Amino acid sequence: MAIPQRTPQQVGEAAVESLQRQDWLEPLAENVQRAVVAAFQAAGETGRRVRDFLHGTWLGHPLHPVLTDIPLGAWTVAIVLDLKGGRNGHEDRAADAAIGVGLAGAVGAAVTGLTDWQHTSSDERRLGLVHGLLNISAATLSVPSLTLRHRGRELPGARSAR
Repeated sequence: MAIPQRTPQQVGEAAVESLQRQDWLEPLAENVQRAVVAAFQAAGETGRRVRDFLHGTWLGHPLHPVLTDIPLGAWTVAIVLDLKGGRNGHEDRAADAAIGVGLAGAVGAAVTGLTDWQHTSSDERRLGLVHGLLNISAATLSVPSLTLRHRGRELPGARSAR
């Protein structure tokens, strides 16, 4: 019996559907969501203004998708510079800076994503929770790389970033 071939899109869609059916995530998602809503509400009018800013209402477009490009671009630059390497150290310093910029952008993307996510429910909420946790994990993996680089251990730092 032949195994049916699946396109990458079909595999991705099946993965998303599987994550959306993970009901065991619901209590965690609900608690986190309640905490985010409560934090904005506790701050009153200031909380509403901060929430609106993080949503991107001033931009006329959600801010989260704009900010996600910062870590993606910065970390891609760091990888390219690490692969290129250099004898004068300029590429190393530039890669270090790119990782730092990526981490700063990841924080902004996480905060704006969490702000947008607070308005989701059900399947979308579970998928958003997993999305956020995976991205926080990925960003966290860049911290040891940057730490090693700042201690002068460029090669191990570059290796841990890849």
